[in-house]
Amino acid sequence: MPVPRDVSSPSKHHEALRTCNKGLSKKVSVHAKNQVSRDEIVPKTQSVTFTRNLRVDNHITNQVAALLDLGVAGNTKQLISDMVQARINQLSSEDQNRLQKIIQSLEMKDFYTVQSKK
Repeated sequence: MPVPRDVSSPSKHHEALRTCNKGLSKKVSVHAKNQVSRDEIVPKTQSVTFTRNLRVDNHITNQVAALLDLGVAGNTKQLISDMVQARINQLSSEDQNRLQKIIQSLEMKDFYTVQSKK
């Protein structure tokens, strides 16, 4: 029985649907023949690398320079990477998972931005 299309209110529409579905068994089990994973549809994040600048004040710049002078790291990139990783390690596992999802999203954005400029 087709569902009436000219019902005047949402509640009448829901009642019409219930009437049409009355004959359906509640024991029906529906299974997909071919399931696909999200990775099969949405490609893995592809990565691009390019230089970016971080804006910091002179005090932070001086602290970074002093740490490099002490030999804490070989270069600024390595020092910042080590400090970021140390902070990530302090996060709860839930926050680390959330962080990874955010990073993946930002990496995807970078990838598509670079692709759109080709």
